[in-house]
Amino acid sequence: MVTVVFKLSDIGTVSLSIEEPVPFSRVLQLCAHKTDAAIGGVIAVRNGRVLSREDLVGVDDQIDVFPAISGG
Repeated sequence: MVTVVFKLSDIGTVSLSIEEPVPFSRVLQLCAHKTDAAIGGVIAVRNGRVLSREDLVGVDDQIDVFPAISGG
């Protein structure tokens, strides 16, 4: 089971059951569908490393997701 923790967000924690590794972009789609929430720009971290949308997410991964905020 993939656990996606949306930090600094009302979405909270989302658990997804996947059978094989999938791209992180697909995980975001599944989270949006499951929570009926719009998910904009994000920064995702797994085991201390930033994920790209193309990186594969394994069936037992935990992903921390932060909103991408810019400022200056």
